[in-house]
Amino acid sequence: MRKDLAYFASSACGAIGYYVAGLKAELQRILGLDRQWPVVLVGFGNLGSALFHYRGFGRQGFRIAAIVDDDPRKVTREVESVPIVHSRDLAREVKARGIQIAIVAVPAESAQPVTDQLVSAGIRAILNFAPARLKVPRECV
Repeated sequence: MRKDLAYFASSACGAIGYYVAGLKAELQRILGLDRQWPVVLVGFGNLGSALFHYRGFGRQGFRIAAIVDDDPRKVTREVESVPIVHSRDLAREVKARGIQIAIVAVPAESAQPVTDQLVSAGIRAILNFAPARLKVPRECV
């Protein structure tokens, strides 16, 4: 492990170890945790709403930039300045906002169609909170 870390750590101190703060910053940079990642949240029912209000995502660098839902009573509203858009506008929102990550919080029967739509829109990572196993094309894995 030490030699592996030495590859990344410009803060190596010879035989005595590493400067932890420098190593932590470098590992965060490599993992992409040193920036904000815009995320689309699909589904704004009870679970989706709870996930939206969970502050842990923000502390880890994930910012919900758009919410997608099919309920006409929710669509075209905003929640804390985040727009709620209809699923037919998902691809446009993903592209316009440079989103690569999605959170899926929909019922089981909707999970796979939503996932297919996300993959088609260019989403590269999905956090699945739906009670279903999702299948994505092999080239996305």
